[in-house]
Amino acid sequence: MSAFLGPIHFWLYNKIQIQQELLDEILTLTNDLFPGLKEGLDTKYGKSETRALEEVIDQGNIHGWLQSSISKVEYKLANSVTHIIKNSPEVLPKIETIFETKGEEKSSLTITSSAADAYKAISDCLLDGMPCDHANSVLEESEEKVIWKRNSCVHTKYWEEVGGNIDIYYSLREAFIMGFLKKTQLVYEKVDEVTNIIRRTA
Repeated sequence: MSAFLGPIHFWLYNKIQIQQELLDEILTLTNDLFPGLKEGLDTKYGKSETRALEEVIDQGNIHGWLQSSISKVEYKLANSVTHIIKNSPEVLPKIETIFETKGEEKSSLTITSSAADAYKAISDCLLDGMPCDHANSVLEESEEKVIWKRNSCVHTKYWEEVGGNIDIYYSLREAFIMGFLKKTQLVYEKVDEVTNIIRRTA
């Protein structure tokens, strides 16, 4: 990455912030059940930044700072969700609702939006590591349909390290996408473990 802040850095930081918003809502939801969880996460992984990027980033190590920020929010999400559902599994549907609602909130798509528009907009929100990780690749793209595959899962290591189940992460991710597409004529389909489709229904 460049030694100077550019659009790609702000784009990535925005994706980190969206995942942080999801985490904050989960912690707020479960604060009565797990009152010390937020503080425990901050102690273990470090406090998360929500200030403007130019105020907080290490200008001498932009790539490293962003990678560290990604790891921090990934560990916190994996750790918190894993801890919560192991102790209170009945909370999982409420966490899924948080993801679905956040997807709808972040979406500017309309009934006329194309599949290509939707894929780009979702990719602008969901965190998939650094751009250089090339976590996903598009196999087919048109106004009517986008097919993409996951080249590698950049999330698994975080979930495995905290004893979690990566399938939980993907169910939450799917809830986000469902919410994101709610006001469109597009649907999301999971073809197999690595292949996904967004297509127009009408």
